[in-house]
Amino acid sequence: MTDSIKTTLRLTKLSALVRKDINAVICTTANPWGEMTGRYPRPSVQQSAMAKTKTKWVVRCSRDNPELGDVPTHIDADLNIPNATIGHNLEHGTSVWAAGVAALEQQRIWMAKGGVGRAALDLLTTEDVSLRGATITYCLPCDTQVEAQTMVDAINATGKVLNPRRKFADSRNLTVTLPERTFTITAYIKTELKHCKFPDGAPVDDLIERALYIVRVEVKLGLRFLKKQGLVALDSWRDAYEKGVYEAIFNATVRAKLRLGELRHKAPRAEVYERLSPELGRLLRGYLKGYDPRKFPSVVDSQSPAKRFSALRLAILKVAKIDIDIPWVEHVKLRCFELDAKLRYPGDYTPSDAHTPWCFCKANWPALRQKLREAYEAALTEYARKAELRAISTCGPAKLLHQESVSA
Repeated sequence: MTDSIKTTLRLTKLSALVRKDINAVICTTANPWGEMTGRYPRPSVQQSAMAKTKTKWVVRCSRDNPELGDVPTHIDADLNIPNATIGHNLEHGTSVWAAGVAALEQQRIWMAKGGVGRAALDLLTTEDVSLRGATITYCLPCDTQVEAQTMVDAINATGKVLNPRRKFADSRNLTVTLPERTFTITAYIKTELKHCKFPDGAPVDDLIERALYIVRVEVKLGLRFLKKQGLVALDSWRDAYEKGVYEAIFNATVRAKLRLGELRHKAPRAEVYERLSPELGRLLRGYLKGYDPRKFPSVVDSQSPAKRFSALRLAILKVAKIDIDIPWVEHVKLRCFELDAKLRYPGDYTPSDAHTPWCFCKANWPALRQKLREAYEAALTEYARKAELRAISTCGPAKLLHQESVSA
């Protein structure tokens, strides 16, 4: 129910002989003389078992046993889960747990089609799945399209001020990207549909129309973030809602990154100066007039100008909610207080009753879970039938020759 995840499925529960039946694409590299210098797994694109969309997989192998050659040890996969299960991501929920379960089922279906038997596949559970990354999408519905666009514009304006060295792309619909070391925030309104493959009977026009009222705030979590928060194992997300994990991530990334409620964009009132020392008051007045606060006498004449500036900055920030590290001509463009009331944790997104059967969400999860089970059973049955046909086609001519020899 989240937007996309990067998973690793460990296969070590399965015997080496069973794992040999899992299709892996291994490429080699060679020097100019034709001597092999390296080996690497090549990513493959796999058709989703539930929709007409595709996913990217890498089957990684080891050569611990030279007699067996390359034996798969785990599968890395990058999956856009709403697209892979229902065909689109215009409206969907937030659950990383459900997304991981759906990813596991997709992989078991793929392996079943490749000839891995039920007894082996049933050994693979959620405890064998870990995350290398996850993109949590917080859907914030608005009353009007204008309201939705205004929110994105406010995020854009604030992001540019707080990240002056970042690049912002004004695409078909303004997309705001705020990268950090361990996560990246992206805010936009969904209009790009080239990756959507809507199922037959879906109310496509209605779904597209509704998406224009929704601001999507995506938080792309890297492996370092997941490790620090103890969220690498898929099972650690099982009770994430009850533990407040999604709200904590929203506050620690989206709200903290945009410094919501922390900064103001208007000049301070007289009572604010009354709470500041004379020195801080003079510094703040000079800053508002355009003077560089780092050249303030008490900063320049101090033994450590950097530390002195930092102390004065924090003192003013605490009282006046103004960050003198940002030029005032840019500070007035901030829309933090406007966003503070609107950009709050929205909870898990729930589509309308009419849209629920066509969305990857909590209300539709039981039905989707059942379809995944049915697809799994169908894959096992299909392979067994094909194996039987191959056996018949192989044994048929031999039986016929035997009968002819007996007759002679």
